[in-house]
Amino acid sequence: MKKLNLTKLVLATAVSLLLYNCESNSEEVVEVEPVAAAEVASMCFSDIMNAEGDKARGVSTPSKHWVNGQTIRVKFLGGSTRFQAKVKEYASEWEKYANIKFQWVSPNSPADVKVYIGGDRHWSALGTDSKARNHSMNLGYHDNGGPIPYGLRGTTIHEFGHALGLSHEHQNPLAGIKWNKPVVYEEYARPPNNWSKATVDFNIFGQLRKNSSKYSEYDPKSIMHYTVLQRHTLDNFSVGNNNVLSAIDKKFIAEVYPRGANNTGGGNICKGVANYNGSTSYSVGDKVIFKGNVFERTRNDWTNLGACAN
Repeated sequence: MKKLNLTKLVLATAVSLLLYNCESNSEEVVEVEPVAAAEVASMCFSDIMNAEGDKARGVSTPSKHWVNGQTIRVKFLGGSTRFQAKVKEYASEWEKYANIKFQWVSPNSPADVKVYIGGDRHWSALGTDSKARNHSMNLGYHDNGGPIPYGLRGTTIHEFGHALGLSHEHQNPLAGIKWNKPVVYEEYARPPNNWSKATVDFNIFGQLRKNSSKYSEYDPKSIMHYTVLQRHTLDNFSVGNNNVLSAIDKKFIAEVYPRGANNTGGGNICKGVANYNGSTSYSVGDKVIFKGNVFERTRNDWTNLGACAN
């Protein structure tokens, strides 16, 4: 069995995934507006910004995961009460399948995730990077008193997926999308994106490393997938606007934050678990204690099961 250095998994920085952001040099995940008509040229794409490097979702970044079973404090920095209520409703979809809980606190309270509703871009910090930011997520919608905008549901679930440490599905190491690169380059070079070839290569064509990411089978129905237009692929493959969690999304997030694995029930999950030993080879399912937390070996990395009881 290949030896795995847990310290490097938890602490090492990876290749930076500083996706295009209409706010340059920001370190968040910025998104594309959901497409009602199949025209990408009218959208400004930008998504996960992460100073320490982003890996893939049915893909996620283990070093950015919250402690399993954690209550994540979330507050709003703006937006109408009506929109805030919808964001709470949509974000709660993750709680149905992941062993985490969102606690919605007042604007003046300390929070882990800070959400602004407004502006013209969608983005989120990746996972626990949210804690260090005064403004960690943006939902670029405006309440003009009309119907709730198309896309608010999918965008909210997608951005809260990033806040939980999930990345973009089209960059899953198993995706294998056959891009029509000349067409993609040409269309993304137009306004409002104005992307260089290097930016397109990084944001669209780049695949995330198998050995530095947690990922599942490729899932074109994932809430974390970009829209892919038919003309952008060589085999007419396309992906529409995913607006709900897919079956694989639900399964994957339950593996990232497994229920019944934390110590909220009063037991000490560290009982009988040995400290991590860098000279030992570990197999899938093995558990170790590292810096006061229990980690379980998975196929691709380690999952943080939670802190030892005091």
